[in-house]
Amino acid sequence: MPQTVAIAINDLLDNCAQIQAGQNVVIVAAVDGLYGGMNVVDEQTIAWIQACVLGRGANATVVWADMPTRPALIWGNGSGAPQGWRVPPVVRAAIAAADVFINHCVDLSFEEELKEVREICAEGNVPMVRNMAPTAPLLASTWALTPYELVSEIRFQTASLLEPGQRWVLTHPNGTHLEGTVSQPAGVNRYASRRTEGLYRPWPEGVFPGLVSHDSEGEVVFEGTNPIWARHIGIPSRFESAIHADVRGGHIRAFRGGPDADTMSQCYKAIAQYLGEAAYEIRGVHGGVHPFAQVSEHQCPDPGYRDFIDHHHWSSQHVHLGNSQKNKDFPYNMHVTAEIRGATLKVGDRFVWNDGRLSALDHPEVRKVAERYPDRPGIEAGRWV
Repeated sequence: MPQTVAIAINDLLDNCAQIQAGQNVVIVAAVDGLYGGMNVVDEQTIAWIQACVLGRGANATVVWADMPTRPALIWGNGSGAPQGWRVPPVVRAAIAAADVFINHCVDLSFEEELKEVREICAEGNVPMVRNMAPTAPLLASTWALTPYELVSEIRFQTASLLEPGQRWVLTHPNGTHLEGTVSQPAGVNRYASRRTEGLYRPWPEGVFPGLVSHDSEGEVVFEGTNPIWARHIGIPSRFESAIHADVRGGHIRAFRGGPDADTMSQCYKAIAQYLGEAAYEIRGVHGGVHPFAQVSEHQCPDPGYRDFIDHHHWSSQHVHLGNSQKNKDFPYNMHVTAEIRGATLKVGDRFVWNDGRLSALDHPEVRKVAERYPDRPGIEAGRWV
């Protein structure tokens, strides 16, 4: 394999997955991804990762799964509540029997898809290592070559700026002005944590924990959204014209704009039949932390997946629109985002971003980690782009 790919896979397995000799590791990929489906992957990547897991003295089982056929839209068919599909039984059994699950399927990403996947992992305390660079060209990219430790430190130091009780303000020249009070994050006692403490371990690392706030007020103006949920809503991930979301009392009160805003309004009205006001809740504010989360068309021909990678760039800010956690019977994790670039986010008297630049880049610990990798992409983008 190319040297850059070897460096990237070693980083994935040693620093993110933390593979140990004797572990049972299941590597899952979806067949449709080989032929243009959403679950982008190639066979060479799976073979390389399997070989490297075996080289560490662990057991590596590869499962090529056929994902269930289903409509892309999760609303609007008049048949009642959105129907979640089920994880194939063989895949469920393989994950449950593993010590580590290395996932190459968007369909099995519980951040954006089925709650069931998180439940399977939690039942057996199985970490899901999500390889978001599932093809050989992506493994060879500057994005994948950037040290996991460095991006993790940027994430940690950014999250350290989020203090419950502080006022926050998000602004952008496009007219966005949203503000509120930082709340305690749900289920944990602090924002600043390491991915290896939990069961969800995305690689390359990409975003910091969402700032939770229950009293947000103002307006968000955005021209794009997460491509996975854009598909579920039935709109492009980059809109024809900007959408304006009016926010009062921590909830969206109206979507305004062109045809995409109308479709989004209809979708939310349908989902609100099952989630109530929670469908309109502003669930969190956060964004990307990776300096090189941008790839070219020749590295990734799929435009939706390129947008997904872009979502993790350190200049990208996201406001999460909707909260499906309050209804256990709703099968999906809502992951609709208002995506903007170049915003300013201030928490208390400190900037998280200032005109799109992360303050954490100047933190001494971030600089110290970058210095440990002089021959890898770091925080000086001009040397590598």
